[in-house]
Amino acid sequence: MTASVKHLASFSSTAHPLLESAASKDNTSGPREAKEVEAFLDAFFAKDAIKKKAGAVTVSVVQDGKVLVSKGYGVTDQTSKSPVDASRTTFRVASVSKVFTAAAIMQLVEQGKISLQDNIEEYLDGYKLTNPFDVPVTIENLLTHTSGFEVREPSEASFLTDASQKPIALKESIFDLLPPVIRKPGTSYMYDNFASRLLGYIVQQASGEPFGSYMKKHLFQPLGMTSSDFNLTKELAGRLATSYDAEGSAIPVFNFSPSEWPEGSMVSTASDMALFMKAFLSDGRADDGTVILSPESVKAMSTYHIAIHPDLPDMTYGFESPYFPYKTNGEDVISKGGDILGFSSLLWFLPDRKTGVFVSYNANQDLRDDLFIAFLDHYYDGRDSTFGPEGFKPQSEEVLAKFVGLYSDLRIKLLTRVEMSGNSTLIVSDHIGGRHELKQVDDLLFIDEQGKPLAFKLDADGRIIYLKYSNVYSYSAKIPEKPVGFPDVLADHPYASYILGLKSLGYLKDDPTKPFQPLQVVTRGEFIHAFNAMWSIPESANPSAFKDVENSPFRKDIQAAVESGLLQGTGEGLFKPDCPIRREDAATIVFRLLAGSGIRVPDSTAALAPGTSKWAVDAVSSAVIWKLHGPEVTESNGMIDYGSRRALNKQELAALLFTMLLPE
Repeated sequence: MTASVKHLASFSSTAHPLLESAASKDNTSGPREAKEVEAFLDAFFAKDAIKKKAGAVTVSVVQDGKVLVSKGYGVTDQTSKSPVDASRTTFRVASVSKVFTAAAIMQLVEQGKISLQDNIEEYLDGYKLTNPFDVPVTIENLLTHTSGFEVREPSEASFLTDASQKPIALKESIFDLLPPVIRKPGTSYMYDNFASRLLGYIVQQASGEPFGSYMKKHLFQPLGMTSSDFNLTKELAGRLATSYDAEGSAIPVFNFSPSEWPEGSMVSTASDMALFMKAFLSDGRADDGTVILSPESVKAMSTYHIAIHPDLPDMTYGFESPYFPYKTNGEDVISKGGDILGFSSLLWFLPDRKTGVFVSYNANQDLRDDLFIAFLDHYYDGRDSTFGPEGFKPQSEEVLAKFVGLYSDLRIKLLTRVEMSGNSTLIVSDHIGGRHELKQVDDLLFIDEQGKPLAFKLDADGRIIYLKYSNVYSYSAKIPEKPVGFPDVLADHPYASYILGLKSLGYLKDDPTKPFQPLQVVTRGEFIHAFNAMWSIPESANPSAFKDVENSPFRKDIQAAVESGLLQGTGEGLFKPDCPIRREDAATIVFRLLAGSGIRVPDSTAALAPGTSKWAVDAVSSAVIWKLHGPEVTESNGMIDYGSRRALNKQELAALLFTMLLPE
């Protein structure tokens, strides 16, 4: 998945018009006949709603050692209008790549070259992680995304559109980004691109072969996957389906730095993916008898090893829980989705049914979710997904009160609010799913009106520490109810909730024994530094776009914001990093991220008092409507005074940043 702030809202709550599509009652034991499966797929992809979501699609279905269907739909591009060929047209499979990186790790385990319990520092050339805990980060932690690492994502600079740009080495990319461990390894789940990249580096270190060469020699070639590679070669690029932006313009073909991402650079075809699915469902054995994985490794990759609740699992080795865990019709499913600029994919298996499906297409849309649900409804409609023990009696409101509070997503930073409803149920609000009422079905498990589960996790002392709900790819940590304050910011300070809330989340590095100085003015460079830290936008090592930031301690932050589309400067190639930032400038940067990523819908209906620059009206109005401010914003005679041209101070910055994270 890309790291662009434009894709922060990839966990969409978009409604799926095909969720309730009629299911045939004649196929509830699974796909069996090739003609019937093809007819199902033809009918599905003939729907106008589906055609609007992607112009080029490739799909394959495997069952019990047979490829039932491997087929393309649509055209490879709007110019040639060549039909998609499942055996020839290549697609970027994005994070589905992680399955293959995990498979390589399991091969090396089988060979005795590594152990899942190895401390990863054994493969880091003497580098010692910043890890304050008494347990090491293991290879297994990387596989299950439980390392406890601080978020690290590829930057926009990692996407190369200019052939003259030279990619850095995989090793360099690892040591440039190595994050500290900020949670005890093994205790929390957070989808982690960096962990998978590090697994690829361990493959390289343990095998003595370059990562890409290893994957070709030990996975792709033995399986006959001749159209698959982690490197977009010229030949494969020539067969790549074209993606288009929102305006209908072709997205230029891009490469990566490093050129091979263990977490997401693989390209493949539906026919090649069918070869992998067949082998995986045949205990790791290819058609010609070649063994790519032992039955034990296949079982390990098919079994959930971490779960916040038994009914809501997190990760196997290489796969994750489906995005819609309540739409599996009671079947055991493992899945792996992938998103990268211009492409989305999904691979899923029903191991007990010996069934696998792969789909990829040239758009960042939820078509894969529609297909997943339609497929499960069509072939496995025999029972409902159930959560919790039968006959469970909800606990008293006094007991349920322990769940109430704010929870911060470990990966995408947004907050979830949990409240009591007054009738032994919880009200949960977040950016992804909106506001829902949930009833208790087990001690730490709740279900909303749609049947979607929410689970809580206790720490060793029995206190609520995490929840998992709308974002099924990460836990959210509960914010302490009584955070440590500052000498000049006590509990009754008008900005205490914002300042102390950010402190609890770890976003304020100020020494709590010293004054916070809430009225101190914030510079433009300081604002960008704080903002980037909030949204895990990594520093950029590229040359600066501005002439006046070379000596600024925030130069790399400022360039990263430029590459993320957040900054445009003050004109004449200047940024003026040491000047105070005006409130309307800060609002505009926030607006670009929240509106551009789809986290919030722009709203210019606020009646603003005079004083906002014309170019900032939409941003300031939206900030007012979204309530991204503290008590400094006032209203008089129906007009709202945002103080647009006044310098932003530290307490107002805290209010802006904290309210950004709150659900609407």
